[in-house]
Amino acid sequence: MSNSHTTRRGRLYFSLLWLAGCLACQQSSAQKGDDTTASQPVADSSKPQSVTTLPLDLPEWSDTDSTPLLAGRPVTIVPQIQNQISRFIRNGGSPIAAVVIINVKTGEILAMTQGEDPGKWGAETHSALHIGFPTASLFKTVVAATAFEIAELDTEATLSMFGGCSHVHPRGIWPPKESRNPRHGLSLRRAYGNSCNGFFAKLAVNRIGLGPILNMAKRLGWNNQSLPADFLVPPSPLREPKATSSSIHTIGKFAAGFGSVSISAVHAAWQESVIANNGIAMPLRFFKDTPANKPNQGTRVLEESTAINLKRIMDSTVMDGTAKHAFSRGRLRLLRTEVGGKTGTLTGNHPQGLTTWFAGIYPLEDPEIAVAAVVMLENLWRFKATNLAAESIMAYYDYRNGPDSPMKTARKSASHESSAKSGKTH
Repeated sequence: MSNSHTTRRGRLYFSLLWLAGCLACQQSSAQKGDDTTASQPVADSSKPQSVTTLPLDLPEWSDTDSTPLLAGRPVTIVPQIQNQISRFIRNGGSPIAAVVIINVKTGEILAMTQGEDPGKWGAETHSALHIGFPTASLFKTVVAATAFEIAELDTEATLSMFGGCSHVHPRGIWPPKESRNPRHGLSLRRAYGNSCNGFFAKLAVNRIGLGPILNMAKRLGWNNQSLPADFLVPPSPLREPKATSSSIHTIGKFAAGFGSVSISAVHAAWQESVIANNGIAMPLRFFKDTPANKPNQGTRVLEESTAINLKRIMDSTVMDGTAKHAFSRGRLRLLRTEVGGKTGTLTGNHPQGLTTWFAGIYPLEDPEIAVAAVVMLENLWRFKATNLAAESIMAYYDYRNGPDSPMKTARKSASHESSAKSGKTH
């Protein structure tokens, strides 16, 4: 009996100790946010912005259409990329799905396509703008960013794992003190690549606290009125756990991706573009008649070192993690060493069913695009989000490297001009 009372008192003491630390971290993060540009809101809603509401479905442009139009306005969509992805989705049975590809240097939307007609499953927007998809383990990127920026951990920081990776145990067997046995340790990089739930639960409870994670989530676009764009991007919702009443189990599950947090494919791709740009967010551009973004026009969302560290762990997902198989067959193996990202899988309610995610960047060394793919799995599914993302990146790869590629032609033209100038100089 006395052992039982002692155990209860120990758990109560640990919970109170954690709560005090969580509140202290929240206050510290807020104070830090006052002194850094990285914590400024993503968009200034006080400034009037001219935005367009995109239709539920976009036109089907021809591959040869050099000036695709929407309602008479030229768009940044590249039909060759868009159509190659659309064919893959149709050949796979057109499930509920969406893909977005962003040029990270300019913020231009290169592709935005979807599977089943959103009107048939109750969406009120294009599937790529639907904010009802659960964020799932994509939220681990928020926690990792907070660990780098607030807790100042490095990519190989380790935590002891006693409760396994699959579950966040209700009894909280993952919070105990660190083991001296190196076999019990798991690095942040490996935990990210394998989407280890217990690791991120323990990281949030023992090293970070709730407040800093919520602050980071806001900086990365949740609960903001809209992302900076020339088209309407509905805000992704996040229901915040209350630090004063939530158990460590609740906070742990929230950090591992099981919270009431949703996201759209456009928002997920935008977050990846921020990482690709070393923490700078470029306004999204769908229409070519919108003034082009200048190189320094973006807003700093993450510290540069945070974005660099995130890119250092993103390859683990593709090389030896949860997206390994999607990039291990046929031509897709060409991309394997150059793609980084994060996967996610969780059952959602709107639409109802198992949601799969992949959000990432390509190429890792000098990113050109950010991609986000979401796919709902039904009884007879043919592909997951990892497969769709891999095919989407390959569509960009084909467009970029094809013999008649406008990108290759532009590079050749620039090279010839440079050679001509060099010849005149000498």
